Amino acid sequence: MTTPARIQAEAALQAQQAVLARNPGDLIARHNMGVELRRLDRSEEALKTIEQALASGMKAPETALMRAHLLGDLGRFDEAVEAYQSLLLVKPDLIDAHETLARLLPQIGRHEEAFDAYRRALVEAPEAGTLWMSALGTAKDLRDAGQLLRFVEQAEQRFGKEPFLSTLAAQAHSWQGEDAVALDLLRGAVAAAPDNSGIQATLAHVAVRLGDMPMAEAAAQQAARIAPYNQAAWALLSVIWRLMEDPREHWLADYSRFVMPIELSGIDVGDVAKALHGFHLTRQHPGDQSLRGGTQTRGNLFEKAHPAIDALRIAIEDAMRWALSTLPPDPAHPFLGRITRATQFGGAWSVRLAQSGFHISHIHQAGWLSSAAYIALPADVDGNSDAGALAFGIPDAELKHDLPPRRVVRPRVGQLVLFPSYMWHGTLPYAADEPRLTVAFDALPA
Repeated sequence: MTTPARIQAEAALQAQQAVLARNPGDLIARHNMGVELRRLDRSEEALKTIEQALASGMKAPETALMRAHLLGDLGRFDEAVEAYQSLLLVKPDLIDAHETLARLLPQIGRHEEAFDAYRRALVEAPEAGTLWMSALGTAKDLRDAGQLLRFVEQAEQRFGKEPFLSTLAAQAHSWQGEDAVALDLLRGAVAAAPDNSGIQATLAHVAVRLGDMPMAEAAAQQAARIAPYNQAAWALLSVIWRLMEDPREHWLADYSRFVMPIELSGIDVGDVAKALHGFHLTRQHPGDQSLRGGTQTRGNLFEKAHPAIDALRIAIEDAMRWALSTLPPDPAHPFLGRITRATQFGGAWSVRLAQSGFHISHIHQAGWLSSAAYIALPADVDGNSDAGALAFGIPDAELKHDLPPRRVVRPRVGQLVLFPSYMWHGTLPYAADEPRLTVAFDALPA
């Protein structure tokens, strides 16, 4: 089935082709044609089109950036890195290039280079506020405490003390086990910006680490009041209320009802697996994701123009629609209160775990409904043991509370598991020397 986005891209492509038929020298139309070809997952044609535009004299940095993206899409990673680096020498404040490059380098075994372009750019464009925000956010996402603290110190020297910067520094100190330092910074940040949900949630996180549940609960509840869709706040409350033996934990995280295993129909898992293996091109896991010992596909999987992926998406949409229809809406509940007639995908990807690979326990801050669909499993992940199983309710190890799972779902090929995005979830390691291949997505109310 053709999606609305694909129909839109096809129409836009035809429009650009019509422009070029009238005026073959229109370089903007040629660039736009390359963009639409990429949206249609026709990356080889898109790259040829973009390179034609560049060879014809197109000077826009967006065209050079599109070439770098397409090289990455095609798995030509060393060429992509060179393209990003060359572009950033000319335009050091190009945020998209920085963020893509910094996240790509660790996945191809070049961790030590991840922030080189940022460091150089911040010297060349020191007043570019968006560049500072990007550098700080990327260091946070990649969990590089040392680099994050250095960026914070440099930013404070240039822009002064800000609650946002203090919060980032607190997170970095907490990662390094310096929770007392983090708490002092967060108290100052909360005093300066009491209505910032992110700061309150960070304070709650540090308070949980320190074992101060009253402080943690007050901060997490304030974070949720300020931003009711803040998944981190609700995830923290599920841990806080569990540690306090508060029955609201079961209201918030009803593992028996909200964890929903469903058998998918209408797909050939062999065809899906074959397609997915072709999309796994990197060598190491992304630094800003939960998997350890494996790889993750780049971009939005459901935008791939492949019949097996289309069939999988349709089967997931049907299963999701059915599962949500079984749950009663509850306006007071952070999950049930957002159920609507329609949903939309916020992103989709595939994970291929290698031997002993696993996911650390985590949540999905950008989602509302999250998932795992099992496409291929190793021999010892057979539904008869907990090897490779999906475990719910174990909090992030950084919270420093070793709690057993509330529910364990043993995977089966062709099964989809749906759950609220704020639920802590991770996988248990397995020993077989075979990949564990899954598809995941985040969904939001439409």
